[in-house]
Amino acid sequence: MYLTAVILILCASYFVILELFSIFFDGKTVRPGPKAIRSVAIIFVLALLGYAVALYIPDLEWGNRVLHGFVGGFLTFLICFLAATDGAFRISRFQFFIFSALLVTSLGVLNEHIELFLQTYIRLLFYSNPNDTWLDLISNTVGILLAGACLVPFLNKATTSPQK
Repeated sequence: MYLTAVILILCASYFVILELFSIFFDGKTVRPGPKAIRSVAIIFVLALLGYAVALYIPDLEWGNRVLHGFVGGFLTFLICFLAATDGAFRISRFQFFIFSALLVTSLGVLNEHIELFLQTYIRLLFYSNPNDTWLDLISNTVGILLAGACLVPFLNKATTSPQK
C-alpha cells in the first residue's frame, strides 16, 4: 500500500516540480503540455521497475539501499530533468543541478519524516536499525550524484541558454 502511494506521489510530483521550475525560473505558471503524459508514463514505469528490483534483492538492507538510491535519488532527480526539459526553461546546468539536488534532498528528508511517523504511530516497520535513516539519506545522495552525472549533460540548448 505504501509503495503504491509513493508511486502515485512520484507521478503527481512531476506537475508540482514543473510548477516550481516555472515559478523560480520563468516567474509565471506553466500549463503541462503533451510531453507531460509521456513523462508521467516514464516515471510510473521506472518507479515500478525500481521497486521490483529492490524487492527482488534477497538482502533487505541492500534492497532498501537500492530503493532509496534509485527511486529516492535517481528517479526523483529524473523527474526534475523531465520537468525542466518539458518546460524548456532558461536555466543553466549549474542552476538546474543545485536546484534539483536541493529539491530531491528535501523530498528525501520529508520521506524519512513520514516513515518515522508511520513507524511510530501506525506501527509499520520501515527500518531495523537506528542508522537506517542516515543510510537512506546517503543512498538518496548517491542517486542524486549519479543522476546529475548522467542527465545534466543532456539538457537541451533551450533549457541551458543563459537568461536574457
